[in-house]
Amino acid sequence: MSNSVNKSPLISIIVAVYNGAQTIQQCIDSVVNQTYPHKELIIMDGASQDATVSILESRTSQITYWESKEDRGIAHAWNKALECVNGDWIIFLGADDRFQDDCVLSNMANILHDNNTDDIVYGKIIFEGGPVHGQIVGNTFDKITMKRRMVIPHTAAFHRRAFFNEVGQFDEAFRVALDYEILLRKKSLSAKFVDRYITVMGGEGVSSLLIVKSLLENRKAQLKNIVDWHLKIEAAHAFYQLRYRFNLW
Repeated sequence: MSNSVNKSPLISIIVAVYNGAQTIQQCIDSVVNQTYPHKELIIMDGASQDATVSILESRTSQITYWESKEDRGIAHAWNKALECVNGDWIIFLGADDRFQDDCVLSNMANILHDNNTDDIVYGKIIFEGGPVHGQIVGNTFDKITMKRRMVIPHTAAFHRRAFFNEVGQFDEAFRVALDYEILLRKKSLSAKFVDRYITVMGGEGVSSLLIVKSLLENRKAQLKNIVDWHLKIEAAHAFYQLRYRFNLW
């Protein structure tokens, strides 16, 4: 049940995981330890083969809903989770992510409650581990730049529940840029930036291959949603590819 009338919006945290035994407990703890009480945690496990399920079983009392079934990828897992949520606002964490501190949700709750216009309210993430260790992502929303690349750090973004009622489910044809694609669907997307760290994001999974795939899927998302003339999309894609290769060099 929504708690908006009490200035306490219900916040749904969705986590998709597969073979995440090394990090899922830390992720769960970061949600459980939040000082804000009006929250629900939904975890979709893709039939993990490691100890993930055992961990989920041991934490059942702290998880609003979880299941362990084979799925068709992250988009499918998120779509199934969206069918279970009751929250006014929804945020998606990876199994190797965690909230930056115990007061993230309590600090954001008043901001979310008082916001009657934006589809997305988001803050900043900081990467931990891997080649991007220490990198910070998140800045003021720019609609023009959004047409060229994802400018909203997804794991730091609170999505108004009504947004999904309007634009539909995640597209399973996307494996990397599914978060970017769904935001592009709404031409009049309204997003508010809050200058606060929301999430510490695992950086071990960030690789050159993943970045290349992300660039390709960004282009695919832009073409699908006709964000600009075809030639402009192709030119921007070529620019980002060249810039990435130059940075590698």
